[in-house]
Amino acid sequence: MRDFFCIFVASNYVHMLTMNKSIRYSLLLLLLFVMPFAAFCEEAVMHRVLFHSGRVVVGEIVLRNDEVVIVKDSYGAKFQFPMSDVVEITEVIDQEASEKHEEEVVSRKVSNVKRTSLGLRVVGGVASLGGGSIGGVIGADARLGANNLAGRHIFLGGQVGYRLLLMGAGERKPSIIPISAALELPLTEGTHVPMVGANIGYGIGIGGVLGGVNAGLSLAYRYHFSRTGAFHIGVGAEVQQFARYSHQVQVEPGQTFTDEGGRTAVMGVVTLGVLF
Repeated sequence: MRDFFCIFVASNYVHMLTMNKSIRYSLLLLLLFVMPFAAFCEEAVMHRVLFHSGRVVVGEIVLRNDEVVIVKDSYGAKFQFPMSDVVEITEVIDQEASEKHEEEVVSRKVSNVKRTSLGLRVVGGVASLGGGSIGGVIGADARLGANNLAGRHIFLGGQVGYRLLLMGAGERKPSIIPISAALELPLTEGTHVPMVGANIGYGIGIGGVLGGVNAGLSLAYRYHFSRTGAFHIGVGAEVQQFARYSHQVQVEPGQTFTDEGGRTAVMGVVTLGVLF
């Protein structure tokens, strides 16, 4: 429609030159009235850039080659993107460009909110305490931290939990309270995403057991059922160091020996949880 309007104005101006004087003055006044609207014929061409992540950016293409594309928005800010991330670039009319740009600005502000989230999960699996001692492990975790960092589903915060190692009947059943910093990163973009995580901190021993360093790695899948909530399922490996301890063990009446420790527990776990 913009091109049609520009051609209409130009053609009528040429035609006006061939008319008599009175009609020419009348048309001149008419063109003076509509000429301000012709200014938009010279407006910059706007483009809509669609990325693999689903993000849309609308603006004027300043530079485009095989490596990068530089887009200038309506505020004059320039953004550079690699062409490998671009799905398509299409031309849009000014009205649509303005609306799309406003939607992108609002979306960017919402997506970059560093929302505080609370996560709760249960833990179960197997554990080895060394020396052929193998048993189970059960526990739970509570996490609190910033979620959705950098506009992605990145979690950074702290966690506190509980672990009970279920060893054989003749073994002590050590339990710990791990307190650690936790980080989770999404492997892809989207609502339902695989996550890789890590945590490191200190495990406080309970019941006479001295604790030590606690660390873990995890691979999980997060299903977002709303902007603020998600289900979590994952697998992981944890390491818990137990400081050296010493206690008396009675083998039979009248016979005891000293059990000295300083072991490291290795745990393979499955986690189920929810994020609020």
